[in-house]
Amino acid sequence: MTVEQPAGLPAERPAAAWGSDLVVDLLAALDVPYVPLNPGSSFRGLHDSLVNHGGNRDPQLLLCLHEEVAVSLAHSWAKATGRLGVAAVHDLVGLQHASMAVYDAFCDRTPLLLLGGSGPADPAQRRPIDWIHSATTQAQLVRDYTVWDAEPMTPAAFVSDVARARQRAMSAPQGPAYVSLDAGVQEAALDRPVPLPDLARHAPAPPMAAHPASVERAVEVLADARYPVVVAGRVGLDPRATAAVGELVELLGAAYRDDRNVVVLPTRHPQNCTGDAQLLADADVVLAIDVVDLDALLSTRHRGPRGADAGERRAGPLVVDLSHGDLAQPSWTNAFGTPLARDVQLLADPLTGVAQLVAALRDRLDDAAVGNRRSAVVARGRALREKQADELRRRWDDRPISPARLVAETWAAVRDIDHLLCLRNTRTWPDGVWELPGAGSYLGHSGGGGVGYGPGALVGGALAARDRGQLGVGIVGDGDLLMASSALWTAVHYRIPALLVVNDNSSFYNDEPHQAEVARHRGRPEQNSWIGMRISDPAVDIAGLARSYGCWAEGPVEDPADLADALARGRDAALGGAVAVVHARTAPR
Repeated sequence: MTVEQPAGLPAERPAAAWGSDLVVDLLAALDVPYVPLNPGSSFRGLHDSLVNHGGNRDPQLLLCLHEEVAVSLAHSWAKATGRLGVAAVHDLVGLQHASMAVYDAFCDRTPLLLLGGSGPADPAQRRPIDWIHSATTQAQLVRDYTVWDAEPMTPAAFVSDVARARQRAMSAPQGPAYVSLDAGVQEAALDRPVPLPDLARHAPAPPMAAHPASVERAVEVLADARYPVVVAGRVGLDPRATAAVGELVELLGAAYRDDRNVVVLPTRHPQNCTGDAQLLADADVVLAIDVVDLDALLSTRHRGPRGADAGERRAGPLVVDLSHGDLAQPSWTNAFGTPLARDVQLLADPLTGVAQLVAALRDRLDDAAVGNRRSAVVARGRALREKQADELRRRWDDRPISPARLVAETWAAVRDIDHLLCLRNTRTWPDGVWELPGAGSYLGHSGGGGVGYGPGALVGGALAARDRGQLGVGIVGDGDLLMASSALWTAVHYRIPALLVVNDNSSFYNDEPHQAEVARHRGRPEQNSWIGMRISDPAVDIAGLARSYGCWAEGPVEDPADLADALARGRDAALGGAVAVVHARTAPR
């Protein structure tokens, strides 16, 4: 069903007549289908051009009720499609609202183009509000966590800078780029035609290969390994990664595990040992493929008193790092900046580097040793899956509902339909329960750990899923949902079906153990850790909130025996075109 169709427009798109028309023409040439935004007068020219010049199609604007939702939507859509996500944000105040979502996308290395209104640079054109809503260097707000920014001041510069921003955002290491479009230039009439560039000459950089000497050193280390473990990270967004990484894992006879919040090999791949807490400790070599945060992968530190484990770390496995390395490391944020010794660094596009390793390893491995190792790994994986199934059974009848049962019942509800897992509970996710088919089947988490990402991400992923005939599915925490619940309205308004399951432990529970740890360390009462954390008294009627946005909703489901039927009804409603929300009360862990 077509939503928000403009009236009174010519059958064919006319030539650009205003500065902002050029931007819309360029977005169309770049095959950008959507521009999520919260409206603002600083880009009223662009808004008009989207509607009355472009006809609100290719790209179509998507009204969001908060800028953070608009950027999170574009972020998730970009991950689901592998394409450039685009969002528009209103001058300084809109950019400040959006800034956390921009940071998430930066940490997640997601290609985004953020278009903002600014100025006008000419003081004579400014209304009183423009003085407090603009800055001499507006991009400074997000410059430390974008890959490129520009503030063009002519119509022709609009074109060249947007093309450059797209090129940089899509070139590795990817990330968000910000271009502020001067309000006066947006609304200026063109005195001459401004041609669009030849986009083939402004393409993103091609994938880079690892240096042959580094490949040779990696081959030596991997060929000599007693018990290699392969870990794959963000490359899991690319569906091609399953076959490529699977071939390498099988060639080595290696154990495999996903990095946090990533899926590359199928859950039931016989060498997949994701969830085995001892795996890395047993490894003598770890091959990390596109693992953004190696320190988080290999660290043995716990979250006890700060400084308690700040001494020398124990010796670990040899590390072969196949990634874009430190190319995206900024000087402002400490994200991913922990010093870490890499024994071999393959600075390359991950899939290009995997292909190099496979070609170089083929004749360098001992077939008998690989066969024996593979058999041991397969047995280990089988035992792990039995243990995971036993743990699920052990807590099956828990009240409140165990998070593991919530995941298992949701999986059972959608396993026979073509779906995309847009988000999931991260802290309490039970490995081995949801049988994911491999890369591209799950979109990962926010990247920057910003609470409030989930609702917009659900909508962006579900939009991509809808357009290719899938159903978007997500499991979201109650705190995450309540920070940005208005994203549900956008999904309903634009007919984006989805099944959203709310994992409601009635708390910002991740911080309760932190408070208990501090109190314990200081000799104070741990039982007070719930204060300032619990979302109760009153409990939020999440199903009622969802219905107020136009969703189909049910809950709260508190009896585990009622969960399967509620999820089946939600699934059927979503398959019928609804945004279906099932609210379940769960245990914290």
